[in-house]
Amino acid sequence: MNPMENLFNLLRQYAHKFGRTAARPMLRLYYVLKEGDLTSTERILVYAAVVYVLVPGDLLPRRIFHVIGLMDDAAAVAFVVKKVKKKLTPQIEQHVEMKLDEWFGYQVSQA
Repeated sequence: MNPMENLFNLLRQYAHKFGRTAARPMLRLYYVLKEGDLTSTERILVYAAVVYVLVPGDLLPRRIFHVIGLMDDAAAVAFVVKKVKKKLTPQIEQHVEMKLDEWFGYQVSQA
């Protein structure tokens, strides 16, 4: 199994544990990493954020710090998503939503 497949499997486990909303930015990072035209710095930031969230040991572990542990993960992901926002194409957004629909079932947005 190649590293991207391993990463995708970890993302799927994360998604099923934390839900659709938490999975969306992580999938954005995965697909921008896979399909985007990233600079070396952007690529490193994306890998770092994804690994930080998916690897059990981090500065503020979720199992010990609960909400604060989730917040530091969310802050890391939000920071990197903002850095690569211009690289998030409509095709990447479509891949993200299709994968979320596959994992969680189709959801009609409420207006």
